[in-house]
Amino acid sequence: MTEDTPKGSLTPRPAGEETSPSPEERGLRSPPEPFRADPPPPPTAPSFMGPDSEEKKALDYIRSFLPGDEQEEAEKLKFLDCVSVLSKAASAGSPEGTLEGLVSKAQLVEKIAVLIHQEPVTSLTGPVRQQALLAITELSKVKPPLRGVEEANLLALCFSSVFSLPPAETVQAQEAALYTPTLKAMDGMLKALVCEDEKPNLGQLQNILEFLLPWTAAKELHGRLRAVERIAWLMRLIAAHHRCKGMEEFRVLGRLVGCLTLCCAEQEQICWAVDALHHLYSFMLQQKCRTLAKGSAEYLQVLRDWQAENTFWFAWFTNTSDIAVMFGKYLCPAERMDFILTAIDGMSDASIHNTVAAGRMLRAILGVPVPSLERVAEAVQSLHRTLDSISEPLALQELLRALLLLGYQYSEEVVRALLGCSLACDSVAAEMWRTLTSHPKTTGRILRELLNRLQEWSTDQPHDISQQMAALTPLAATQALYEVLQEPACRREVQELYPQFYVALLFQITYTVEPSVHDVAFYWWRCKQQNTPTPLSPIRCVVKAMKALLRCAGYGDQVTFLQKQGGWDMLVSANTHHRGVCLLARAMVRSRLQERAWIFHQLMAILERRDDKRHVPAMAFFIQLLQCPDLGNELEDAVLDQMRRQLRDPNAVVRWLALKGLCNLALHPEKVGKLQRLLPAVQERLHEADRDVVAKAITVLKLILTRVDRQSASSAAVHVAETLLQFFADESSKLRVLSITLFKALLGVVTEPYRWRMKEPVLRSLVPLLLLLHDKLSVAQECWNTLARAALFLRWRRFRALIQRREMWQSCECLLARYRHRADNFLCQTLPFLENPQAPVREAAVRFLGLTARQLDPRSRDKLDAVCNVLKGLAQDSRSSVRCLATQTILILDTYKNQPAAGCSLRTFAHRIRTMCAR
Repeated sequence: MTEDTPKGSLTPRPAGEETSPSPEERGLRSPPEPFRADPPPPPTAPSFMGPDSEEKKALDYIRSFLPGDEQEEAEKLKFLDCVSVLSKAASAGSPEGTLEGLVSKAQLVEKIAVLIHQEPVTSLTGPVRQQALLAITELSKVKPPLRGVEEANLLALCFSSVFSLPPAETVQAQEAALYTPTLKAMDGMLKALVCEDEKPNLGQLQNILEFLLPWTAAKELHGRLRAVERIAWLMRLIAAHHRCKGMEEFRVLGRLVGCLTLCCAEQEQICWAVDALHHLYSFMLQQKCRTLAKGSAEYLQVLRDWQAENTFWFAWFTNTSDIAVMFGKYLCPAERMDFILTAIDGMSDASIHNTVAAGRMLRAILGVPVPSLERVAEAVQSLHRTLDSISEPLALQELLRALLLLGYQYSEEVVRALLGCSLACDSVAAEMWRTLTSHPKTTGRILRELLNRLQEWSTDQPHDISQQMAALTPLAATQALYEVLQEPACRREVQELYPQFYVALLFQITYTVEPSVHDVAFYWWRCKQQNTPTPLSPIRCVVKAMKALLRCAGYGDQVTFLQKQGGWDMLVSANTHHRGVCLLARAMVRSRLQERAWIFHQLMAILERRDDKRHVPAMAFFIQLLQCPDLGNELEDAVLDQMRRQLRDPNAVVRWLALKGLCNLALHPEKVGKLQRLLPAVQERLHEADRDVVAKAITVLKLILTRVDRQSASSAAVHVAETLLQFFADESSKLRVLSITLFKALLGVVTEPYRWRMKEPVLRSLVPLLLLLHDKLSVAQECWNTLARAALFLRWRRFRALIQRREMWQSCECLLARYRHRADNFLCQTLPFLENPQAPVREAAVRFLGLTARQLDPRSRDKLDAVCNVLKGLAQDSRSSVRCLATQTILILDTYKNQPAAGCSLRTFAHRIRTMCAR
């Protein structure tokens, strides 16, 4: 112990045998950075320096010594002594207390640093270190004072050089005798650096402590002891002064108390650590009293604590929990967080401290009632770094208890910080999430914060890393939620928030189904940074969380249903995503009413806002809920208004979904009546270019027009029938069947006043229907039925009888015979079928074309030539029967053009056609 050791303080126990300095400590002794001092100005003779004075000789020696590289120990000692002499003279003899005009102070500091660095750390064989410290002490009193990098490098070098030396007990007596004066010289140096004008500067003290505190956790015991001794000496120094400078700059208090508290758990250090805490506590309460009104209740409480501490301080400062409580009451939020971070670091297996004592210390400080903490995120990050390195069960228990307490009090900060620690939720993060949701008091708070993070959707393109990280927050929350959902303990809280989580995950799937290349690259880069082993793609992570949510909420049957229908695979593909959403919604129909009602209203609000990213999936989900029979009547008007807007949406997928929604509504007979008001909007969809939209519109029209009263349906039926005719020859077989089926249905709903208006569409439908009898079986069967209904509508008995006997060509002859004046119209209706992809239909069109052309006047050569030219175009047809029939029909028409009009009857011409077909 040095001579300046506080009187009455406890004598530290002798240090034990220790190993040589670790590589980490030797790293502290790296060569200092050169200070690049400017060359000194031309010398001037200050008033305190005579021509033959001792100061003048010292200056001359210094100038000759500075350029040299290799010097003997005696030369070094003389140089250091000269620096002390010159510094004392400058500070005492110069009014400004500077070396200006003599020698560069920066050059002196640089040279001293080099000399200290040259000293071995394995032995203390000479007084060079001591003299260097004394020289620094005197030099620090010369203006300008040491600051910044210059001071930092010097402190790091001095501590490393002295603290790394082996214990005095392990060396020979001659070397051991040098330890006390060397440490005394260091104490003098520290006092000179801290005290300016005999008053401590707390800003300077903080700079020193920044380099001393890491040594309190050094691997070698003797290094820790020397550091704690210096801290205790400094604490006694500042406690002896009532006023200090730079109080506002002293921000290391929390970390200082934390390090000293950890040292109190080590038997060899407890004496010095307790002594340091005692003086630090006195100083802190002294400063606290200065800020309080004398006589106030708080002031009196501080005085009582001060008096009690002075009486029982030794007993109080031997228990880490007691220390945490004592100081915790007077630490500000930032200082408390520094204390907490120090305790967490002390619990790691890599730490030399008692991990159990550090755990008790952490528990005690968190139990002190305070308004708030600062930098909670730092604590969470430290917990995440440390948790995996703790093997002591009691320490691990305390660490998780601390996390639970932070999660309850600062749920938002904890959730955000933990999401940032592990994007893909590594094993440590997963354990932390399970801990946070293991207690009912915290589970609800944490789940709500995760829900808020899931809902942080942004349509803006991130420009910097912070924005990109924020954009990944919902995905990180999804991964965390999946881990939470694995715990049965939180099932009740999950069920309470189930609808909200359901909608959030639904749209999270939408946002990740088509990520940009930049977003994907950034995601993988972050996973690589956090050493995440082969994470899933973002979209599959969200789908996995949705499955877990359904199972946790008791809807495992919905997971199975979607699996069988291929819905999960549809969800992860951009092309089929909205269909997958529809399947997801179909499963939701069987959910509880209250949950469906909340989701329904939430989707209505989203559709009102017209969020481009969420609009399609919201619409896909919304329309499926319209199937529910318990949809309230009060919502119907709002729903219909919504459907009217969606039917005119610029996106074809949305229009298709709106029509599908009307189909779902039409499943309820009591709701069909109100759907009539949307008939004009639905009819507009028949003019769409998108065939899927047209097909869905036809389905909706059939459901509405066949379920309302005939009087209401008749007017719309006529307009719809006229539009449907264009789809009879459409290339889409599905559209042909749908249009023919609806046409047949319309014939049964038209009332008498509208029959005359309906007659024309019916007559125009006969030719396409007759030709389509050669279409695929499903279409042909529907054509026969429709033709029968048309004959009944026209009250044409003979035609109806032929249709019932399925005599196609006799039916054609009957049609041509009765409506010979419409031959031109029949020709125009037949031409599109010559391009039908099915060969039997093309053959029927050629035959019917020949029969119809025969009804033209032979003198109408232009029309007949036009028909022949059309038939010549079939010479390249892929089917030989079509080519042959077209050629023969041309020959017959050429013959017909060259004979008198009465030369061949229709029956004779038809017979020739049939004869050709039979060959």
